[in-house]
Amino acid sequence: MKPFFKTATSALVMTLAVTGTRAADLPTAKAAPPPPPPPPFSWQGGYVGGFAGGLLGNGFFSLGNYTPLRGSAFVGGLTLGYNYQLNERVIVGAEADIGYRGFVSAARVGNTLPSSTNQGVLGTFRGRLGYSFTPRWLVFASAGLAYGTNFTSSSFTTLVPETYGVINNGPTVRAGWTAGAGFEYAWTDRISVKGEYLYTWLADTGVSYTTNRGVYLANVGSAGHVVRGGVNYHFSTPAAAPALVSPLPPVAAPVVTK
Repeated sequence: MKPFFKTATSALVMTLAVTGTRAADLPTAKAAPPPPPPPPFSWQGGYVGGFAGGLLGNGFFSLGNYTPLRGSAFVGGLTLGYNYQLNERVIVGAEADIGYRGFVSAARVGNTLPSSTNQGVLGTFRGRLGYSFTPRWLVFASAGLAYGTNFTSSSFTTLVPETYGVINNGPTVRAGWTAGAGFEYAWTDRISVKGEYLYTWLADTGVSYTTNRGVYLANVGSAGHVVRGGVNYHFSTPAAAPALVSPLPPVAAPVVTK
């Protein structure tokens, strides 16, 4: 019986060895590589957008008395700009906008009461310097040129002596400067929302009025505090994701030899 068991045991060992060798030669299933990480967000590139908000007048009407133009007015318009991302945090760029400015009312000072000003255009061309304290939050300061329709009242009245005047030359577009600051948040890779403050000043203007007492020349100042919000669409292309390293090929199982 012992020779029989020895022979059977040897045959079983050989069968298992051959089976193991053939199994090692079979192709093994490979795990699918992980998906590439999404590309990092970048502020760099061009953008277009729109804005709306309000202007609080800081101008004046001067004809004998100095009368402030302190009323509020609606502003709204379109924006075009470009950002260049110097590094992970610092962004520089340029932005231009053009928009509508509504009527600005005047206060009564002494005997003089100007009417509300004309409506007109108000635009800027500014440089921007921003700091991205998180990848999608940006704070910035901006400054540059401003242009717009001067704040001219269509008429005025004075009580003593009683005078009524009507403007006899139309409003003109004046140049000036603007400066301010704001924040911007990238809602998606393409859409951002922003809020900003700008102080805008336009060059003073002499304005002629025809009155019941002859032609009077007044001086007007055009300036105001602008607070506005906006939405921008970005054409920027996010930076490319780093290439994945290909996994090493599987190592074949060692062959056991007798």
